[in-house]
Formats: sequence, structure tokens, C-alpha cells
Amino acid sequence: MNNSLGRLIDGMAATLKSEVIPHVEGDYARGQAFGVIYMLNSLKLRASWSNAFLVGQLRALEQASRALVAIAADLPGAPLPDVRAPQELPGAGDLEALRDDGDAKLCALIEWLAEHGREAPEAVARAQAIVDDYINRQTKYELATSAKPMFVEMSGGAQKD
Repeated sequence: MNNSLGRLIDGMAATLKSEVIPHVEGDYARGQAFGVIYMLNSLKLRASWSNAFLVGQLRALEQASRALVAIAADLPGAPLPDVRAPQELPGAGDLEALRDDGDAKLCALIEWLAEHGREAPEAVARAQAIVDDYINRQTKYELATSAKPMFVEMSGGAQKD
């Protein structure tokens, strides 16, 4: 098993705090080091292992699942995994394109609702509520996946307690 990406990033940030920053001269340089910690924390919240890495793990799970199915009759009632790796996992660019296409269609819907709001006011109100829920969810997700600002540390070069 490998360490999680988050755990690796936590280790890098801890090393910067304990081993690097105490030996850095000047508030500006220490502030820059705190900026690196902030960026690492942001990456930790938004990044993950590569799709290829995860597919490799899924393929190993699939192999184990198939082997266990072969002996399932000898293990009555056992909770056996039934994992199947996808044939093709979309890359980040493909997923981003899907998201962008969906957002563009949502924007077109918002414009259409503004133009046709009088034709079916109840349906338009329901549609606008759905769009509002989506926007609220996206905003909350963006905030949840952003590192807490380190303005004091970056501007003053000292760790805030």
C-alpha cells in the first residue's frame, strides 16, 4: 500500500515548517516559504493520484475478485468483492471538457429562462431553483477544496499561533 497524496503533502509541509523556515533569513523569504505551504495545502485538497495509478490498483482488485468468485461456493455467505476496472478511464482533460460543456449548457439555460420566464412561470421558477442549488453546491465545494488563507504568515514571515 502507498501513502495517500494528502499524507505526503502533509509531510512536505511539516518539513518546511520545522526544518526549513527556522533557518531562512528575512521575513520576505519566510513569507515565501509559507506561501509554498499554502500552495501545498491547496494541492492536497484538489489533487489526487493519477487515473493510471488508480486503474492499476482497480485491475489488481478485479483480478482478486475474479479469483474469489471461483471459490465462492466454498465460502457461503462471505462478503466477496466484485470489482471491475473500467476499460477506459477518462483523463482529467476529458472530465474537464465534460464539465465545461455542462456549464455552457447551464448558462444557455439561464439565458433561455430569462427570455421565456413569462411563458411558464412555475416551471421556470422550479428550473431556476435547481440552477440556484447547483451554483450553491459548486460554491460550497470550491470553498471546501480551498486551503485556509495564510495571509499573516505570508506577509509577516512568522507562523500564526
